[in-house]
Amino acid sequence: MKTLRINSFKIPENIACLITCGISLLILFGCARSPQHDDREAYFKVLDKIKATKKKQIIDYFGKIKHIVNEVTKDEKILHCFTVMRNYYDSHPVRTDAPSLYSLEYEMDVHYVKRYGDFYDILFIDNKGFVFHSIKHETDYRTNLFTGQFSGTQLAKHIKNNPDREFVDYEFYLPSDEPAAFFLKPVQKNNEMLGWLVFQFPINKINAILSDHKDLGMTGEVYLVNKNKLMLTDSRFIEDSTILKLKIDTDAVRFALTGKSEKMIINDYRGTRVLSSFEQFDVFGHTWIIIVEIDEDEVISKHYQKYKKFYLPRMLGYSANMASKIYTSGKEVNKDLKGKRVDMNEFSMTRSGEIMKTLGVGPCTSIIIYYPKKFGYLAHISPTDKIYQKSFLLKYFPWVRKTGFLEELIKRIQYYDIYPYQLKDLQFIIIATHDRSIETIIDYLCNTGINLAQIKFLYNPLANYANVAFNQSDDSVYVEWLAENWKNTSCFEHFSTLDSMGTIVKKIPIQ
Repeated sequence: MKTLRINSFKIPENIACLITCGISLLILFGCARSPQHDDREAYFKVLDKIKATKKKQIIDYFGKIKHIVNEVTKDEKILHCFTVMRNYYDSHPVRTDAPSLYSLEYEMDVHYVKRYGDFYDILFIDNKGFVFHSIKHETDYRTNLFTGQFSGTQLAKHIKNNPDREFVDYEFYLPSDEPAAFFLKPVQKNNEMLGWLVFQFPINKINAILSDHKDLGMTGEVYLVNKNKLMLTDSRFIEDSTILKLKIDTDAVRFALTGKSEKMIINDYRGTRVLSSFEQFDVFGHTWIIIVEIDEDEVISKHYQKYKKFYLPRMLGYSANMASKIYTSGKEVNKDLKGKRVDMNEFSMTRSGEIMKTLGVGPCTSIIIYYPKKFGYLAHISPTDKIYQKSFLLKYFPWVRKTGFLEELIKRIQYYDIYPYQLKDLQFIIIATHDRSIETIIDYLCNTGINLAQIKFLYNPLANYANVAFNQSDDSVYVEWLAENWKNTSCFEHFSTLDSMGTIVKKIPIQ
């Protein structure tokens, strides 16, 4: 029986035929699946659903908080403590040693833990603005909110000017050194206003509700904005807290403040194109905006993965067509290239501004990975690597010798060089005289969370070899192409003019 040889392994001809037929059927099936429309509308539906779910969770949470506050009118212990403590401070402007008062405060603290643990603090404030008790004993304790150092806080202004409104919207509350909101409950006796019970709660719970990124991929997020256009939750993409610090002046916010509930593609607060679904809603008389967004680049990358058999040949055709237009005659940089040498089956990293170079990239693939102005890697990967092995047999059979430089590089960068939110800022330049590795490279990068907009493919099928240099000081790349026994050369430098793979996908017409 005839056999098929893969490296040094022999496969019977009938089994090889079945394998070949199976692969052919898979290819035909994949090619037949062409997109009839893009997936952005489907993503908008997902964003709308998430927006409705998160909005309900927020409203339910505040409903729970309000219910607890309303129950205080039936809480004899807390009302008794309020009355006794208030009477004491009316009679003792300067507190003296009072064991009975200490005992009462301790009972109040225990009662707070059992019944009011959802709140950060409870302030007892008399009708003149004096804070005569609190659980936390922060710097507002035993001060006058109407006349003292905290009279400029929203809480103080609210109690003084709007004592009947129950909710004080989030502000940075200096005594707690963090954003806080408050519920007010008036305390009266025989139609006499005695003061207020003020329930303080932080924004951590709201932040936790919206920090769940399920169904939002690597770049989706849900956040809140108040009427002053300040973010009420933390950004997924900024390391430091953005609560009440980051102003969001985008089309989503501007449209929402006019009362419109819409969905559109806009530039978000990072200047990134996103699919955005937004809506204004009311929280106890205060205007909030809920916004759900995902990067358009991620949506396009997912769309490509879904219809890869349709897009990949067209993307490669587009890149090959560019080859005849963008390369110009150049000097022989083989002699002039100076810098750190990277040989075949090696990679190297720099963050000191030096130049790295690799020569003779022919059947191999060169990959540059860099974080703008911070660091860069240059790799020269041979055909024995996993990026060349699309076949199930070649990829997983243990006797096929293979390396995994790309996988090793990505893991190294994620572990040592970047935070998770910085993954979207990495840039990838793939340089080759062939297209044998590009499909596997794109597949791996997309599965890692990299978007097509981060990937550029410099492809010259007319060349035999390429010499590559990367200058980390300004993130510039120089490629020298050599053809016809190294006699003819051309070069390419202007990578800013090179379309990313994501841009190419957007340019391909859908059938």
